[in-house]
Amino acid sequence: MNCFVDSKTSDDDEIQKPCVIIPSDGFIRERLLESGLVLDLTVGISLFTMYSKCGSLEESFSLFQEIPVKDNACWASMISGDNEYGYLKEAIRLFGEMLSDGTSPDERAQVHAYITKIGLCTEPSVGCSLLTMYSKFGSIEDCCKAFNQINGPNLITWTSLIASFAQHGKGTEALQMFNLMKQKGIKPDKVTFVGVLSACSHGGLAEEAYMHLNSMVENYGMEPENRHYACMVDALGRSGRLTEAESFINNMPIKADTLVWGTLLAACRLHEDVELGKLAAKKAIELEPSDAGAYVSLSNILAQVGEWEEVEETRKLMKGKGVEKEPGWSSL
Repeated sequence: MNCFVDSKTSDDDEIQKPCVIIPSDGFIRERLLESGLVLDLTVGISLFTMYSKCGSLEESFSLFQEIPVKDNACWASMISGDNEYGYLKEAIRLFGEMLSDGTSPDERAQVHAYITKIGLCTEPSVGCSLLTMYSKFGSIEDCCKAFNQINGPNLITWTSLIASFAQHGKGTEALQMFNLMKQKGIKPDKVTFVGVLSACSHGGLAEEAYMHLNSMVENYGMEPENRHYACMVDALGRSGRLTEAESFINNMPIKADTLVWGTLLAACRLHEDVELGKLAAKKAIELEPSDAGAYVSLSNILAQVGEWEEVEETRKLMKGKGVEKEPGWSSL
């Protein structure tokens, strides 16, 4: 079997079908490395498919790793081999790796279709990976399709769906999913409530945010953390209720961290509240003097209202403390 071809003279017609008897102990891969020849993509797929069909998944995966640039057919072949021979967890891991490998939208869609064909999309972990991927690229419709393919969605998949709606400003839909999840008998955890509260803040639903924050304690016995309180501050801040947000922070049962004060600072920038913005920035800087976010956001607020002397003072303060400029605080 002539498996080794120069990349300049590669011809698909020269690729033969997998043999029944194959070399062992990494013979092919070692010969490839020793000869210095380039592993052609099509040749590589044929080789690791051959090993996979013969049950040599370890050797198959070693060859797969040698391929520098993998297309959707390459990923699909490797995932299929693992799934066919009962290595479901490995197939799922490979699928997750593929999603973060810089594949194009068309390639992702093709592999999703293939994953659906072989039945992997019904696995909660695979479905959750798909859902997260589509959310990242802003396709809520595809998020829902991926979710609906899952057999018996668990807490993680429900939480991912809620978070996806929240991140894209669909607060009402996120809360509808939260209620449906509870109707299915699935108990939320603290991560779920981050998504729920974020949905409230992004949807301008401050009163609903209060209700769900209280529900954490009263109905589920959970103690809210700074990330939950930050969502509440964000909900108030987006609604323009800045004084109320400050009062809320001052009455928190735990000490507010930089995330909470930074969230208020972002709201102050949005509504050009310079005085409260200065206070929020001061609190954030006291907690983390070397974090550039508060300095930058404060400078931006001052610049918005034309207080250039204070902008320069803030920049000098940053320089004096050796703080490098980074992007400012952003809302949750």
